[in-house]
Amino acid sequence: MGKKINTAELAKKYAAALFDEAVAHECADDIADELRELGRLMADCPEFDRLMNSRLISANIRAQTVAAIAQKAGLSDVTGRFLGVLADNGRMPLFTKIYDAFTALYEEHKGILSVSVVSAQELNEAARQRLNDVLKRIFNKEIRLSLSVNPSLIGGMTVQVGSLMADASVKTKLQKLNLVMKGVGV
Repeated sequence: MGKKINTAELAKKYAAALFDEAVAHECADDIADELRELGRLMADCPEFDRLMNSRLISANIRAQTVAAIAQKAGLSDVTGRFLGVLADNGRMPLFTKIYDAFTALYEEHKGILSVSVVSAQELNEAARQRLNDVLKRIFNKEIRLSLSVNPSLIGGMTVQVGSLMADASVKTKLQKLNLVMKGVGV
């Protein structure tokens, strides 16, 4: 029986190889932009996503199609060759994980910190800018905010940076109050 492949580790290895190549060719910014566009294309175009992930399409057909797309889209030589390697090795289904791992390496290299914010309602531009400025002062890094809305928080927000999480939501405060009240028999 064959050894099970750890896809997360494999994706990190592919991402590291691509990142090293991008840095060596001094085109990391371009590669990051191209990968982001490919990720959007996969999200917006189910046909492209099926092409990238279907096991029914032969590696040869996939490699030819990916090469044609890369050329037509004007992707850099580095990205085009990388996609060819993924297609040849049957690793296209790992693209999303590779993209995530590449983005983490790229952001670390550029001194960018990804911060995930979930708020009870959508933040206006002024609130986003204030939050960005505060986080920039705290962490002394450029901030990339990922914003989402969860009305069940009632009010406030949660902020996650890596494994650190600050929860300033009304929902959590109410839950804590409820536990305190139960503790004193109210």
